[in-house]
Amino acid sequence: MENDVKYYKKLNNKYKNIIIILSSIIGVGILCVIFGLVLYFGRHSNIIRYIYNTIREVKVSFVSDVLDRKSDREEFVHNARNKLDIVSPYGDNQGTHPKVLYFKDGFNGYKYYMVYTPYPFGDDYRENPTIMVSNDMINWKKPEGIKNPIVSSPSNFETKKIYNSDGHLVYNYKDNTLECFYRYVNDYNDEVIIYRVKSSDGINWSDSEEVIRNKRSKHDYVSPAIIYEDGKYKIWYVYKKTIYYTESEDLVNFSKDVRLKINYNDKSLKTWHIDVIKSDLGYEVIMVAYSNPSSRETMSLYYTYSKNNKDFIEAKPIIKPSNVSWDNKGLYRSSFIKDDNGVYYVFYSGISEYDTRGIGLSYGNDIYNLRGLYNN
Repeated sequence: MENDVKYYKKLNNKYKNIIIILSSIIGVGILCVIFGLVLYFGRHSNIIRYIYNTIREVKVSFVSDVLDRKSDREEFVHNARNKLDIVSPYGDNQGTHPKVLYFKDGFNGYKYYMVYTPYPFGDDYRENPTIMVSNDMINWKKPEGIKNPIVSSPSNFETKKIYNSDGHLVYNYKDNTLECFYRYVNDYNDEVIIYRVKSSDGINWSDSEEVIRNKRSKHDYVSPAIIYEDGKYKIWYVYKKTIYYTESEDLVNFSKDVRLKINYNDKSLKTWHIDVIKSDLGYEVIMVAYSNPSSRETMSLYYTYSKNNKDFIEAKPIIKPSNVSWDNKGLYRSSFIKDDNGVYYVFYSGISEYDTRGIGLSYGNDIYNLRGLYNN
């Protein structure tokens, strides 16, 4: 009898331990499911979004480091070895869509001003114009006293439906002001608006003012590239995979939109995002292009120019996605400057196979033979 009691006690303890273990496993599983659902359905929350992206970035960084150590593949010589260390107001280093201006004698203490949009893992809630400054093109920081981003996310933001995008920086020499243009999209209203904010010191920025409004289905303004020249705003933009041009003295009355013809060595390519500068060659253009919509994240960067803004030379590639690095999936909207010695500095957007973003720097006297920063 006594032995039977001991046996059943031992048996009960065994089952109790099994139940405890199973309960623990089930409990952990339930917590993981709840956490996953919170991440999935709560990504519009700022706190949840930050946690979600931080976890992804740590994971990607670890995997990338392992791959870099194991790989013996060489980078393309035109590509930057690493992306620039540009930390956004959201804490990430996943910038895209830069525009850089050069001031030989400086502007409020800095030679280089950049507007770009943070875009961690394609999160368009953070796709808002952000200002950074530098005196060497490598070390970037926010100007002291600025509140970044200089334009907040739309109050009615909705992923892929209502968002800001495509910032561009312009120097108005007449007023000695920096002007930042950006694009607002509201697909529910079939609406696209180009806004402008202004600053006399690069720190304090005005409220947004509307410049252009249209129905997206009728006429869009993708990646506007703007120069203030001869008392006019000269504006290039992309609509239906083609570059258009217009100009205005007051940003109220605009000239008729002119369709520009750009030929690629690959006839299947279609233009996407662009930047334009005025130089000794006339109007120089860099742009990313794709062959079909599904390849818009695997693009290369192309170059062309025209003396008269009409007759452009054939566009040819200058930077392609690397073999293995932060830009090994594709390139995106990029910016460039040309100094007094004829040296090009190209700030290009890159996307990795892990969907991370970044901005790299390549340079050289020959636009077709650039050297990526630290890629020796």
